[in-house]
This record gives sequence, C-alpha cells and structure tokens, in this order.
Amino acid sequence: MGPRWRAWLSAGGYPFPCDPDLAPGEVPAIWAPSLATTTVVLDAAPDGFEDARPLDIDALEPILADRLLADGRHLVLADDQGRHRLWLRDTTPGRRLAITIPDDDHYELRSAAASRLRRRLRGLPAGRPPLGCRPTPFQRRRLILLLNLAEAALAGAGPRDMAIHLTYPRMPPLSAAAWKDSPERQRTRRLAKEATALVQGGYRALLAGR
Repeated sequence: MGPRWRAWLSAGGYPFPCDPDLAPGEVPAIWAPSLATTTVVLDAAPDGFEDARPLDIDALEPILADRLLADGRHLVLADDQGRHRLWLRDTTPGRRLAITIPDDDHYELRSAAASRLRRRLRGLPAGRPPLGCRPTPFQRRRLILLLNLAEAALAGAGPRDMAIHLTYPRMPPLSAAAWKDSPERQRTRRLAKEATALVQGGYRALLAGR
C-alpha cells in the first residue's frame, strides 16, 4: 500500500476538487449542450412569431447554477422530479424566445427535455426526465463504485487494495497464490479498467442517455 493510497484512505477516500461538505445540488456541472441531451436550447424567435414568450429568469427559482459564458447563459434549475438544463443563446432582456431542437441522434431525448421545461414554465408538474437520462438505483451504486475505483487508481492503489476496501470489503484474507487466481481479482481488475475508461471520456455516453 503506497503513501498516496494511505493518504486517500485517511482523507475519507474522496479527494475531489469540490468541497465534499457541500450538497451535490450546490455544485452542479455545466456540460456542453451538444453532449448533454437534457439541455434545452433557447434562441431568439424568428420574426413574425409575436406570440412567442420571453423567459422570466426570476420565475425560474430555485436556480442551482447560472453562468454567463461567451456563447450565452447556462442555467441549471432545481426540480423535485429532476433538474432542468438551459442554454440561453440570446440573453437580450425581454427577447421573445424559441426552443431549438437539433435534428441529431438524440432528438427524442431533447424533445422530452423541452416538453418538461415547457410544463415547468407553465406552472405544471414537469414530470420525470426520460428513462435514458435517469439512472436506476443499481446503476447509481455501480457508478459510485467505478468513480471510487478511478480515484483509488489515481492514488496508487493496486487491485488487491481496491478489492479489500471497495469491491469486496468483506473479503476474507487470501494468500498470494489464492488471490492470483481468485474471481475477486479478475472482477476488480475488470472494474478498474472500466472505471478508467469512464473518467477518460466514457461518461459522455451517460450524458447522451446511453
């Protein structure tokens, strides 16, 4: 067990760049709208659409994240049934807006996200996000395990350390020979490889609802 791995354990096993004392809702990430299929794109409505409505930002509370970037304003809205993500391309106050849905491979998911937001803006229950963007309890537990394994690998842990502390915390002591041929070792190595792929770009599949 290396010194970095011991420090990782003593720190609670979560050396994240964000303050771990903050609730997850306080530090939501802003993802590229092209990757995050639940992001609703809002732009200036075409001329002639006099019935199109402007967006009242003050009516969107509670807002979890609000960032003005070079390409527009990005917001994350809290909702008991699932967060909303918005990309406001035209930030002119009072501008009538239109929802833009790119005709890509994720059209159905983007359309569902737009419908949820529209219901929210009308004061109606938005409904839950589409299934493709809503992990099951099992998937959540597995993703947490994979993230922990990725952090452990960065801290210098080997497969046996990972198995004892993460994948098989109740695993009985094994001799070196028994560990070498054990299914626990094989599965831990496989999960560690999957965890590395996840943090190196595989997470994009999750944003796309896959």
